This record gives sequence, C-alpha cells and structure tokens, in this order.
Amino acid sequence: MSRRISAIWVIAHRELRSRARSRAFRVSSALLLVGMILGIVIPAFAMRNANRYTVAVVAQPGLSQAITSQAAAAGLTVSIRPAAGRAAAVARVDAGTADAAVAGQEVIWKNAENTRLAPVLYGALAQAAIGQRAQALGLTPGQLRSLLASAHPTVTRLHAQPDRTPQMIIALIGMILLFVALNFYGNYVLTGVVEEKSSRVVEVLLARVRPADLLAGKVAGIGMLGIGQFTALAAAAAVTLEVTRPFHLPAGTLPLIGSVVLWFILGYSFYSVLYGALGALASRTEDAQAAAAPLTGFMLLVYFGAFTIMANPAAWWVTAGSLFPPTAPIFMPMRAALTTVPAWQMVTAVLLMAAAIAVLIAVGGRLYRGAVLHTGGRTRLRQAWRGTIA
Repeated sequence: MSRRISAIWVIAHRELRSRARSRAFRVSSALLLVGMILGIVIPAFAMRNANRYTVAVVAQPGLSQAITSQAAAAGLTVSIRPAAGRAAAVARVDAGTADAAVAGQEVIWKNAENTRLAPVLYGALAQAAIGQRAQALGLTPGQLRSLLASAHPTVTRLHAQPDRTPQMIIALIGMILLFVALNFYGNYVLTGVVEEKSSRVVEVLLARVRPADLLAGKVAGIGMLGIGQFTALAAAAAVTLEVTRPFHLPAGTLPLIGSVVLWFILGYSFYSVLYGALGALASRTEDAQAAAAPLTGFMLLVYFGAFTIMANPAAWWVTAGSLFPPTAPIFMPMRAALTTVPAWQMVTAVLLMAAAIAVLIAVGGRLYRGAVLHTGGRTRLRQAWRGTIA
C-alpha cells in the first residue's frame, strides 16, 4: 500500500510541477484573477454611482434640507447645486451636469424622470410646502413634527422576508467560480490523459505504475493545482469584497467561502475521475471532447438550473439536489448561502459525495485500465469495461 501511495504521489508531483510551470497556466491564472477582481470592483463602483445624484435648486425656503432628508431616508446621496433662476437650472440639466432641477413647484428632467430620484424630489416639495404653510399658520417646528408623526401608520408584516441581496450576490459569485473551476480542471484531466495516450508516454508510465494509480496521481496533481488556484481566487474575492464594500457583508461570509472551497474539492474529485475515464476512451483531443460532451451538457443543465434556487431555496427539489452527488457541488453552496441548511443534511451530503467518489474511482479506474493503452481510435465503453480491446 505504501508503494502505491508513493507512486501516486510521484505522479501527482510530476503533474503539478509540469502544469504550474507552463506559460498557459500562468497566463490563465493572471487573467482569472484580474477578471474576478474587475467583476467585483466595476459593479461595486457602479452601484455607488447609481445612488449618487446632483440636483439644481432655485432658492426656496426649506427645500434643500427637505431634499437631503428625503434622500437619506431613501438611501440616496443627493448633491444640491444652487441655481440663479429657472433658465440656469434648465441649462445644467440640459448640459448633463445635473440629473434634475427644481424651480418653484416644477421638477425638470432631461428625458424620462428617474424612478429613484423622482419620489425624493416630489416628497421634498410636499415637505417644504407643508413647512411653509405651517409657518404661515404660526405652528412651531415641534408642533409640526408632532402633527405629522401622528399620521404615520404602524406597518406589520406577517411573513417578513429579510433582504438577502448580499447573500444572493455571494452565492452567484461562488456558483460561477465553482462551475468554471470544475469544467476548467476537469478538462485539464481530460486533455492530459489524451496527450499522454497519443504521445505513447502512458506506455512508459504504465511500465512502472498501475493504471488506477496513474489516474489517481493525475487527478490528485491537477487537483492540488486547482485547489491552490481556486483558494487564491476565493481569498482575493473575499478581500476585494471587504475593500470595496458594495454591500454589508453577512456574518457568515467566511464560512460560506470555506464551504465553496470544500465543495470544489469534492466536486472536482467526482467529475475529474469521470473526465479521466472518458479521456482514456479517445486517442485524439477532438474525440475526447465528443466523448465528454454529455458530461459537459449535464453540468451546464445543473449550472443553469441552480439560478432558479434563488426564487425558492427551501423547495423540496433544491433539498434533493443538494444531497444528490452529481448536483450537490453546485446546489449545496448556493442553498447554504440563501438559507439555513440543517447540520445533518450537510453531513449527509458530504458522506454521500465521498461514497460516490469511492465508487467512481473503482468504476473509472476499470474503464481507464481497459482503454488507456488502445490508440487505434475511439474505444467503446463496453470494450473498456471488459478490457477486450481489439
């Protein structure tokens, strides 16, 4: 057993070193890192700018203060720019230096009214008008506040839904990273097996190690490379989210990132064995891609199906999908980000996944052993299983 483990480690180390030194890997790593950071930074700044507005205001008692208070209540930041008159206010809106203008009781827009800013300005005009009338009636500011406070209703929500926007964004980022990583490293295994098989390098390797150990070493080596790269991407995403603060990060962000990394390891172990076995059936990269097409198609279905989880993360089919090994790597992290997953279900999902991986290693190892030395074209599954290659 120790000799087999040693052989697997040697193959894994060889795979890790050769791919980590390749220019393609370094370039792809840099592009992934830059793309991921930009994918967070650009929307974060866009979200900030979306909440900032500039309004030109023709002098009117209490209006600027009313706009500021209404904007704060709506979660917006409004910069007030005084205008000498209506013509000056119109000129600013037309030039694009102001999003809107207020002159008397008139609100001026360049085109269609902004649906977020409009309620703020209309409410501010009403608030300023009430203040002016109250002053004319001799009411003090305290009396006016007391009068308005009594008109505010008490709102009761029988089934209140908390704002899960931050969780949804984190879940989407994690799901996309998982899907890309599983396909990326799974195809690494697929093409690696085909390249060694077509170059006859596999014959030299099989003179020293067992086919199953060779497959395990290849999966482990690329897996270590993937875990390192994926963990670096996840850490960079966490740091970028912390720095840009596009939203308030939920308390469970770090455990969620750890869950995504865990399910990447399990998902990679599951799918890479399948990719390796399918790669052994082909002698050319084109044949390998064709052989892996059903698996890739299935993963695409799982990926797009996971988007519907956001609508109802407590649905029975979501629970079933998060426990079913082929879909669990995508469904479970998504579900965990959006709702509370019972501990027993999380443990059950991990155990089922581990059992499925063990079965796949046995099945995939047999297919790999039966097909990896055949170089005369595509091998059928039945031939590879029986080990009877003509």
